Amino acid sequence: MKKINFLTSLFLIIIVLACKEKKTTDNLETKIENEDKVVFKIDERTEFFRTIFNIAVQDIVPENTRPCQTEYLKRVNDQFLQYKNHPLINWVYEDENIGIDFSTIGLMFKDLQTFEFDSTYTKELKYYGLNTRILDSVKPLMVDFYKKSNFNKFYKSNSNYYNQAISQIEKQVADEKLFDKVMSFYQINEKDLELIVFVELTNSANNKAIDFYDNYNAKKRAIILANYCELYTEPNSSNEIMELDNSTRGVLYHEISHLVTNKLLDKHIGKLSQYNSICKDCNDIKITDKVDHMIVYPLQAIMMERFDKNSRGNDFYLTKCTDVRKEIYQRLTEYRPENKVAFEKTYIDCINLIKESASK
Repeated sequence: MKKINFLTSLFLIIIVLACKEKKTTDNLETKIENEDKVVFKIDERTEFFRTIFNIAVQDIVPENTRPCQTEYLKRVNDQFLQYKNHPLINWVYEDENIGIDFSTIGLMFKDLQTFEFDSTYTKELKYYGLNTRILDSVKPLMVDFYKKSNFNKFYKSNSNYYNQAISQIEKQVADEKLFDKVMSFYQINEKDLELIVFVELTNSANNKAIDFYDNYNAKKRAIILANYCELYTEPNSSNEIMELDNSTRGVLYHEISHLVTNKLLDKHIGKLSQYNSICKDCNDIKITDKVDHMIVYPLQAIMMERFDKNSRGNDFYLTKCTDVRKEIYQRLTEYRPENKVAFEKTYIDCINLIKESASK
């Protein structure tokens, strides 16, 4: 493989979706309004794309991004390493554009029985250096690998383990009322919001936010959550049965926040050209992302400190940060939900700080 740009995507990021249920009584449909929540899933599509990626790069990926050597990884390797010379694996290995985010593309497919691509997400492919023509050309290889390797059978055979692997972390998030804490911080009282976390048990490289999920539904956000281990040869029990730790809390605070800040960003960012000085040679998407995260990361740090007494982010912004993010952080510390002043006012102040910095 001609590229090893795997660590460039170590982005904290994570996710909220909206779900609606319908209840039928006496032939009448009644809409049930759901509570906001975080849902953890293991999805066959991301598992498939992560698996073929892992097989392709296993010999060249840096040690600090290799999958944790769990019992589950052993089962994966026992099943699929025998197909490492398959043309699909060779394609993944040789294509310079395929990187650590490859599994995200799995969520653009309707299913793995036919590998039918959802054309709704065609424009997203360019961010991965791909297009529908390329995917159409490699589709027969995907179908062949999927069938020959009995991937679906393997996935189904591990269903009990998948449920067990995510049950504890999902319960911990629910018991902590983590979603509610974030919404209370922003003084938001809105139902039908849901954060879906796609857990990848053999991904020790990166988290990945998925903002295109569910046809760009503004009430839904998704994220791929990695299963990190400090040393890939020494996994611990939480790598088999995932637990909620401070790092994951921070990711969840961050991604849930986007359900609030994305709307404010669209409303107040203004002309993107005024930010050119803080994001040189950036396209509109990169400029928007830069401005967005100059506020969301400090917000994440504040919630980690207030909710969990985790001062790591606080220490960075007050003692190490030397750009406008320090001023943004200080302005955000003045925001207190109990004062009943709308968060939008503070957000506007932060956007103005960025604009002032960009104009200098």
